[in-house]
Amino acid sequence: RAEHSVTMVKYSREPENPVKSAKARASDLRTSFKNMRETAMAIKGMELNSARNYLNKVLEKKDVIPLRRFGGSAGRSNLCKLHNHYGPGRFPEKSVRHLLDILTNAESNAEIKSLDQENLYVTHIQVNQAQHGRRRTYRAHGRINAYMSSPCHVEVVLSEKEENVKKPDEDGRVVRKTKKQLAQERLKNGASA
Repeated sequence: RAEHSVTMVKYSREPENPVKSAKARASDLRTSFKNMRETAMAIKGMELNSARNYLNKVLEKKDVIPLRRFGGSAGRSNLCKLHNHYGPGRFPEKSVRHLLDILTNAESNAEIKSLDQENLYVTHIQVNQAQHGRRRTYRAHGRINAYMSSPCHVEVVLSEKEENVKKPDEDGRVVRKTKKQLAQERLKNGASA
């Protein structure tokens, strides 16, 4: 009887501070790779709560996912103006639902690590193409063509925003001056040349 060993999956990028970060990933999602990539890029760098609100607005069709790279045949959306993009936009419902599930998973992973839920933001999100699903479609004159699906893998890293510590002003700092600057200062102070 063979024993199954649980192996850790490798992420494309490890977080800078693993203690203050939580990860989640999903493989072989049956949703369009191109739509998922655009949806992921739309929430990259957002805080977790604002990303979730944005995706819920997209589901209600009150906001749009701007198609910056894969928008060849999509029509222009007026809502793209909210994102400084004046081109095509869509409401990829399936991709948004999958991404909301992944964010929920990452949030619960952060909760286990006892991270501050209000302070989490999306530091890394990546979408890769998965192996194509093969089907066939029947064409005229008895021919058969491929009818492929384009699933995807997604990985997300949420991190806590680090407190920026202000550097103290150094008043006792030595300012080095050239001979020319020192000579100009002496002239200003009334010394003879």
